[in-house]
Amino acid sequence: MTNEEHNKYIAWAFIANGAFQFLMMGLMIAFFAAIFSIDPPGGEPGPPMAFFGFFFAIMFVFQLVFNAPSFVAAYAILKRKPWARIAGIVAAAMSAMNVPLGTLAAVYSLWFFCGDQWKEIYPETAGAQRVDPLRITPANETNWEGYTKDEEGAYVYRTPPPPDWR
Repeated sequence: MTNEEHNKYIAWAFIANGAFQFLMMGLMIAFFAAIFSIDPPGGEPGPPMAFFGFFFAIMFVFQLVFNAPSFVAAYAILKRKPWARIAGIVAAAMSAMNVPLGTLAAVYSLWFFCGDQWKEIYPETAGAQRVDPLRITPANETNWEGYTKDEEGAYVYRTPPPPDWR
């Protein structure tokens, strides 16, 4: 299997995970709405539906927050955006706890994006240029005039006098 196909399958795994999670939430809302719409025996009224509406709205927002990285990563991976690798790793971390499809998508994408396979698909990203480490240059290579040499040839640095503030 080529790396192009791996890339495409990872995107579809994230889409499947997000869709499955939204389907499960929809089924849960339908199930609880059906249960609590039935009048309990004994004639006592059940809990108010407004409470459950508020409760399910909060759950929907949390579901959006936890599933949005999957859809964002799938978009970035399918469109081959330069930030797709980072989005894929974040989405993998967020969806790893969603068994079974989220765990599958997480393991598959982490295998792909933490290995060397992704380098064939995505161009060099910004900041990936080689940076030379900081090196300290000897005083004779600088333009600083605050040093002298002693009789052995070692550099002796002079501290400039403090300014006169009077």
